[in-house]
Amino acid sequence: MTSSTESCSREEILIDHILSRLAVKSLLRFKCVCKNWCDLFNSLSFIKKHCDSPGNRTHPAVCKFGVNYNNEPEPLRSFNFYVLPEKIFTGIVPAHHRLYRGEKVTDFRCIYGPVNGLFILEKGHYLENVRFCWWNPATRECRLIPKWNFELLDFFDDHTRSAGIGLDLINNDYKFIWIRVFYDNDKYEVYPQAYAAIYSLNDDSWKLLDEPDLPYDCNLCASLTCTYLDGLHYWMTVTRASDSNLTYGIRTFDFATELFGQREAPPIPSDHWGTLMLRCDSIAAISSKDTARAYISFYDIWVMVGEDKWIKVFTINPQVPSHWPQGVWDYDKFIFELTETSNLAFYDHSTKQVTNLGFNHFRLLGSSFCWFLYYKESIVPVKRKEPSPFDNTDYFLAKYR
Repeated sequence: MTSSTESCSREEILIDHILSRLAVKSLLRFKCVCKNWCDLFNSLSFIKKHCDSPGNRTHPAVCKFGVNYNNEPEPLRSFNFYVLPEKIFTGIVPAHHRLYRGEKVTDFRCIYGPVNGLFILEKGHYLENVRFCWWNPATRECRLIPKWNFELLDFFDDHTRSAGIGLDLINNDYKFIWIRVFYDNDKYEVYPQAYAAIYSLNDDSWKLLDEPDLPYDCNLCASLTCTYLDGLHYWMTVTRASDSNLTYGIRTFDFATELFGQREAPPIPSDHWGTLMLRCDSIAAISSKDTARAYISFYDIWVMVGEDKWIKVFTINPQVPSHWPQGVWDYDKFIFELTETSNLAFYDHSTKQVTNLGFNHFRLLGSSFCWFLYYKESIVPVKRKEPSPFDNTDYFLAKYR
C-alpha cells in the first residue's frame, strides 16, 4: 500500500513537472495561488527546469530602434521588440508579436544578449554618459545598473568599446563585461591600454579588472548574434597589417574566473570581412570578400568544433538586393536586412528561396538600428529585493540620464 507521504511526494513532483512547462505569463499569475508555489517559482532549480523545458522553445526575435521623422508634432524615437514564430515557411510572411514598445527613447545604443532570457540595454554615446540596465521582457522586470566611470584622463576621447553578457556557472551569477579603449588627443594616437570592468547581478556592483590580458590594439568585432556559450563569451578579433590585409583571431572571457583567453580563428582569407555568430548551440563564423552586394555576395559559414578546430559547412549566395547579414536561424536559414527598405529577408539555403519577414514599416524609420536575436522566455529575476520606482524599462529608455 502506498503511504500518504509517498502519494504527496508524487503529487508534488507531478505539479512541479506541469508548472515547469507553462508560459511565463501563466506562472506570474499563479504566484498568488499559494506561498509554496511562489517559493517554488523563485527557486534556482525550478528556474533552470523551466528554462530547459522542452515546451519552452527558442524563437527568432527582432529588436528595432529608429526615428519616425514623419510623426506629428515631433519625430518619434521608438524601441520595439518583436517575437516571430519558431517555424517560418518559405513564401509565407510570418505573423510577429510585438512584445514591447517604448516611445520617446533617448540616445539608445545597443542591446546585448540574451542569456537565459535576460538582456542588457545600453544608452549613451559619449565618454561619461553611458548607462545600462538588465531587462527580462517576459517578466517585464528591469534593473538599472549603477553608473560606472573609468578613471578618465583629460585628454581621453572615445575610440572603441565592446561588451558581453554571460553566466558565471560556478556561482550562478549573471555578469556583464564592459571593455573600452580610448584615444589620446594630445598624442593623436590610441592610448596604449585597454580598460575593462565587470558587473555582477548577485552583488549589484562593478569591479575593475586590473591590467586585463587584452592588447589595446586587439579590435573586438561586434558579433551578429550573442556569442555566449557554456560560461564563455567569444569575440572575433581583427588586426590590420601595413599592407591593409586583415588577420583574424578569437578572444574569450570566462565569467567564472574573470579571465580573458585566446583561441584559433577559422582560416578566413586576409582580404575578407568576417565575424562570429551563434548557430543553434555552436559558435560559428561568417566571412565574405564582397559583403552586402546585391545578388552576387558569397558568404562562407564556419562552425567551431572543439576548442581550436573549424569546419566550413557551406557557402551561400543569397538572392537578395543590397543588404547586411543579421544572423542565422536553425542550421541553414539566414536573416538579411535590406539596405534600401530596412525590411528583413529570410533566406533558406536548402531551398534557395527568400521570404519577406513582414517588417515593411521599417522603411519609415530613420537613424535606425536592427538586431536579430534568439529568444527564450525565462523567469530569471532581475529586480532588487526592494526595487526602486525607477527600475522600469520605460524610465530607462526615456528618462534615465
